[in-house]
Parts: sequence; structure tokens; C-alpha cells
Amino acid sequence: MHIIAWSNEFALGIDEIDEQHKALVGMINALDASTHGDFSMDTVRRLLAELNDYVRSHFAFEERLMAGGGCLKELVTRHLGEHAYFRSVLRDLTCDFENGRRNVTVTLIEYLVHWLLHHIVVVDRAMAHQLNAAGPDLDKRVAAALLQDATKDLTDSERHLLAELRRAKDELELQVCERIRVLSEQNTKLAADLQEKSALVDKLSAEIASLRGLN
Repeated sequence: MHIIAWSNEFALGIDEIDEQHKALVGMINALDASTHGDFSMDTVRRLLAELNDYVRSHFAFEERLMAGGGCLKELVTRHLGEHAYFRSVLRDLTCDFENGRRNVTVTLIEYLVHWLLHHIVVVDRAMAHQLNAAGPDLDKRVAAALLQDATKDLTDSERHLLAELRRAKDELELQVCERIRVLSEQNTKLAADLQEKSALVDKLSAEIASLRGLN
């Protein structure tokens, strides 16, 4: 059984966005399924990577669509903030998984589901309403947002450099996560050593006091 089933009540009436939302629901269901039965680190790693990529692409599309006009500034600001927050949560989850600090649990999956459904039903629905109210040419604006690419004016060499920079950024984030994990383990060990030495000092102090009492 899927953790989330697509329902018409989630539909916004903008076909491209509805299809993308259905794809996100399918990816979260697949991620949930991967945590049951035979657990495979490689499978979860692949699904998390696909989800991160698709979320980035989907959010970018919505943001380009809003940038084309029709939405109030307040809604756009809230929308961008929620997108940034969800990307950071998903990135942290992926980082924790890669470092072995946390498995992808049912609780985490349920959080992703609840956030996504709330975002669709509340924020995305408000966006769809404002986009529809802005004029009858919404289909053209959707098509333009799909075709638009932030790298369209770059040369091949610039695209390659941008891809390398993105790869380096992703590697750096993983290295930072790993460094944090190592430092956390070291701090835990130091705290344990300090506690052990403190106990030894207390024991020696007690023995010295006892010897003084005998004298």
C-alpha cells in the first residue's frame, strides 16, 4: 500500500504542475517502499538523488512561471521561502543518510508527505488561482516557463564550467557533513575521556584524604 495516494482534490487545474506533483507523489511512495522489506542502501541513495533533482527542477519551473507575472509579491515571497525550506530539509536528510547518522524512517517519510500536501493544497492552489486570474493565456505562459532555461544564453564551455561548479559544491557539502560527523564523534570521545579522568581525580582525592585521616 502506498503511503500517499493521488486524489483529484490535490489537482490545481494546471496540467503540467499536476503531472509534476503526481511524479513527486510517486517518488515519495517509492522512497517509502524502499524502507520496507529488503533494505538496500544503494536503492535509497538513488531514490534520494532522484527526488532531490526532481524537486529542484519542479520548484524552478514554478518559480519561472510566477516570475512571468500574475502572482502577488507576498505569495511569491512565501512560495520561494517554502521551496527553500523544503530543499534544505531534503538536503539535510540526504546528508544524514550518507553519513549513517539517520535512516529514512516512516516518520521522515510522513513529514515529506504532510509538507508536500499542505504546500499543494494551500500555497500552490493560491498560486494557480492568481495565475488563472491574470489572463486567458496561461497555457502559453506555462509553455514558456517549460522552455525557459537559466543557462540558455551560456556557451558550451560556460555550461560545462557551471556543471563543474555545481558538482564541486555538492562534493563540498558532503565533505562538510563528513567533517561535522567526525568532529561530533571526537567531541563525544573527549567528553567520555574527561568524565573518566574526572572520576579518577575524585577517587585519588578521596584516597589522599583517607590517608591523611590515618596520619
